[in-house]
Amino acid sequence: MTLRQRAYAAPVLTASADAERVERLLGCPFDPAGGMSLVAALQADETETEPAAGYRAAWAAGLHEYLVPVAEGGRLASFESLLGVLRAMSRRDLAVAVGLGSTFLAATPVWIWGTPEQRQRVAELVLDRRWGTAGISEDAAGSDLLATATRATATADGWTLSGRKWLVGNGARSGFATVLAAAEPSFGLFLLDFDRVGTDGVRRLPKVRTLGLRGHDLSGFELDGYRIPSSARLGRPGRGVEMVSGMLQFTRTLVGGMSLGAADTALRIALRHARERRLYGGTALDLPPVRSLLARGFADLLAAECTQLTAARGLDVARQRMPLWSAVAKYLVPALCQDTVTAAGEVLSARAYLREGVAGGAFQKIARDAAITPVFEGTQLVQLETVHAQLASGARRPGTAPELPAQLLFAFGDPVGPWRPADPRPSLSYGGTDEVVGRLAEAVALLAAEDRELGRLAAQLLVVRETDRALLPPRRTPEAYEWARRHCLLHAAACCLHTWTRRRAALGPLGSDPAWLSVALRRLLERLGRPTAPDHAAEHRLVRLLTELDDDDRAFSLLPVRLAAQYRAGS
Repeated sequence: MTLRQRAYAAPVLTASADAERVERLLGCPFDPAGGMSLVAALQADETETEPAAGYRAAWAAGLHEYLVPVAEGGRLASFESLLGVLRAMSRRDLAVAVGLGSTFLAATPVWIWGTPEQRQRVAELVLDRRWGTAGISEDAAGSDLLATATRATATADGWTLSGRKWLVGNGARSGFATVLAAAEPSFGLFLLDFDRVGTDGVRRLPKVRTLGLRGHDLSGFELDGYRIPSSARLGRPGRGVEMVSGMLQFTRTLVGGMSLGAADTALRIALRHARERRLYGGTALDLPPVRSLLARGFADLLAAECTQLTAARGLDVARQRMPLWSAVAKYLVPALCQDTVTAAGEVLSARAYLREGVAGGAFQKIARDAAITPVFEGTQLVQLETVHAQLASGARRPGTAPELPAQLLFAFGDPVGPWRPADPRPSLSYGGTDEVVGRLAEAVALLAAEDRELGRLAAQLLVVRETDRALLPPRRTPEAYEWARRHCLLHAAACCLHTWTRRRAALGPLGSDPAWLSVALRRLLERLGRPTAPDHAAEHRLVRLLTELDDDDRAFSLLPVRLAAQYRAGS
């Protein structure tokens, strides 16, 4: 029985409804007549201009409405749902997704710490299709928030701001900005309403030329005595750094959605090429090395997805854990998706470098665009530093977080209550253990009871966990970063196991097929220094499932998400 025949039994998951709606409205990215098509994205990339057609399609589909909470008049009800929307956007053009994502980054602290008047104003701006920018980054400060040089000086009726923000999204075109600045008694976060207050004292900086995301407005602005009212301060005095650290738990978690969307299209391009390319009396897909590349790239994508779904769900139901889980997801998901893109590039071989030919030359743009995702919202080293610090804090001073039911965390697709930004507000530290990894033994036992071979494979993860538990290297040493990297891999493997043992029945045909789990676990164990013999039968089956997903217009996902109808030339 094929995936298409079995798909009718797959449940409709509530959290996927928005993604499917967006897919229908945007149309197939391979259709050159579509507004957010690969062709239109390539044209903007070649000329280093903004993807105007893509933005028009995004506005028409109401994608900006997903940046605004339901309580403020938008469509943002859950982060699992927003993740699906981001994947749909990024399947077409990462530049469009990053532009809207930069607006969400600027708006997030307003949703969490803003007054009712501030939230209402920003909701009006975003729903009116105005861009937002997060004025955090500075040339000299980099990721060191405490080195921020922009200064806010109190006046009789407000503040004056002076400083230079650089390498910020939408910097040259934003209608509003949230700006981190040194102030008394400490750093503050301020809402700058350029549309209402004006731009006297603001100088927009030119767009920075980049290797990827050439159409994105990555630029900046200078403030010289820019006057804002006292009502422009966000939250409590002196909490600016804390608020920035908190808002990044939301935005860095969602970067993985962009990576997953781009990896889907990269893998789809490679698969279609392998099915059509004639070599040695057959197709390229008939060659075992090509099949292994596609299977392993697909397994990497699915392991990334399990990690990403857990983190997005965590934002909805386990926000107290996000100081740790957001850093784990931000480190690992873009990295695994990069490996998927690399595998797809190996399948395409020389054609991966062409600006014409297969898919109109779209692959090389996707590869360049996706390469920056590990850097967004903090580099990989920043995330590993955070993972180490959070786990070390929990080991020294264990917290008392309420127990989190595993069935709630891994109930992917089940509805949750509308997002309430301030309930609870994000914290700087979690102070607990990683419960996803902590429940690894339980998941291994459940797996072993139904599949001895996979159970023996997964048991190796317990050996790694117990070995690493005895270690806690000193901060900012090579050993500390390696220890944190290994923990991220264990977390991903645990997410895969929990997804299999607790949720596969709701995920449809692919999710309930052990082939994906076999290949994904082997890929993660290899990265942990415990390589195992490849499961060629599972790889063969995974490629067949991949082709069936493509033929049936389904996402390359464990979630049974229906895509826009596939464009076929001449049809």
